[in-house]
This record gives sequence, C-alpha cells and structure tokens, in this order.
Amino acid sequence: MQTPASVLVTGASSGIGLATARILSRSGFRVFSGVRKPTGTLESLTYREVALDVTDPASIAAARRTVESQLDGGGLFAVINNAGVADIRPLEFTPLDQFRSVFDVNVFGVVAVTQSFLPLLHQSSGRIILIGSVGGMVTIPFGSALCASKHAIEAIADAWRLELRASGIRVTCIQPASINSGSAEKLAAQTEKTIESLSLEGRSRYAAKMRHFMKVTLASETAGSPPEVVALAVLKILRQRNPPARALVGKHSHLLKFLARYLPDPIRDRLFQKLFLDVPSRPGT
Repeated sequence: MQTPASVLVTGASSGIGLATARILSRSGFRVFSGVRKPTGTLESLTYREVALDVTDPASIAAARRTVESQLDGGGLFAVINNAGVADIRPLEFTPLDQFRSVFDVNVFGVVAVTQSFLPLLHQSSGRIILIGSVGGMVTIPFGSALCASKHAIEAIADAWRLELRASGIRVTCIQPASINSGSAEKLAAQTEKTIESLSLEGRSRYAAKMRHFMKVTLASETAGSPPEVVALAVLKILRQRNPPARALVGKHSHLLKFLARYLPDPIRDRLFQKLFLDVPSRPGT
C-alpha cells in the first residue's frame, strides 16, 4: 500500500459517500472525492473534490485524468463505488426511461467508472468496493428499479472478484440496511408528486399503499444506523489483507438477510404486504 494510499469515492457529496470520504481522509488515506458539483470548501492535503458524473463518459474520462495527474506515476489503491439513486413507484406505472435512469447510475455508472480506473488499480494491486444494499438480496414493493439494480451489483461484484483475483485486486460488496443517510427523507418529499404523476387508475390502486409504504420506510430509515457505520466498514476492508466478498452493515441487516435467504416466499410475501402495504393477512393467501 502506498503511503498515503490514494482512493476514489464516488457520490461523495452527501450521506454514505461524504461520511466515507471524510473518515478515510482522517485515517491517513489520500481521498479523491467524486462529486457532480465540486464546492472546493473541504480541500486539504488528504482530501480533494473531483468533478465526476458517473453517467457521463466525458466526465469519467476527465476525472481519470485529474486523479492520474496527482498520483505521481503511482497507482490508485481503491475505488469505492457509492454513487446511487433510488426511485419509489409502482412498477406497473414506471416509465421505462425512469427505470433506465436508475440503472444508468447504479449499474452502468459503476461499471464505467471502475473500467476507467482499473489500469490505475492494477498498478497497486488495489481494491474495488461496491456499495450495494440488502435490497440486492430481498425486494420491497415499489422498489423494483432500486432493488433490481442492487441485485445486478451483486452479480457484477462476483464477476470482478473472480476475474481480478489473479491480478491481486480484491473486490468487496458492502450490503447496508437501515442507514439514516437522508435518502428516505428525499423520497418521502417526492411521494405526493409521484402519486400525482400516476393515472387516475394508478392513483386509485396505489396512492394509499404508497403513502403507507413511505411512512413505514421513513420511520425505519430515520431510526437506522448513521452513515458512518458504512464508512467504518469501508475503512476496515481497506485495512484487511484478505477482505471479505460481502459485508453486512447497519441496523436489521442480519434479520433482513435471514428473511431473504431462509423465509419461504409465501410467508415473506404476506409479511411484506402487511408491513409495507397495510394489506391484512388472510389464511390461504
């Protein structure tokens, strides 16, 4: 590892990304903080903002040049793929362009950024960390695009872990759950606008369920773990000689993994319908 080792964190303007960039910087890493709109207010010897839109090939290429120019011929020790977006709406009425936009950030953006920076990672036998989600194991209602994208991240992490191990690059997928990162508040603020965008039939079918879903989700997320727990998990992984393939973090993460892996589908479906949609359980359904 270089001293100090250089890392790139995407989506670092707020939430998990910002917490990760700050903690890594304070822990001796040289952090390139990928943000769409740099502010220049947090610059230091170990912390530099880099303009980076993960959906824009030109922006990714420019960020790669900026980072590479600061490495003095050395390699990059890690790419922490954190940039992500969420969208909550019924799949029946989700415009395909909206569905694609989630994948553009959460999936294609991850692949594009990592491919661009992999030559620098090869120089240092570095690390790739993907911030996935427990939603990559279990799907919630109205979260089809988000959960599908996080399922894809699980597969991408597996592929890179297998393909890059011989090169000395280690890959870990972090699976956060119930993190109070501020994203739930943003989604809650958009709920009524999303409902209004639905057709009359859509509002009749889903409005009450969406409001109940957001009420439950907001209560769970605001009572969840702070984003620093994910940042500390990233720090631990970067310091490990043999990091794990996956790392669960956050409140209720192990319970959700149990529900995803071991609870029979009919039982889990009834549980989620009651919890998230306020649909009463009926014997035999």
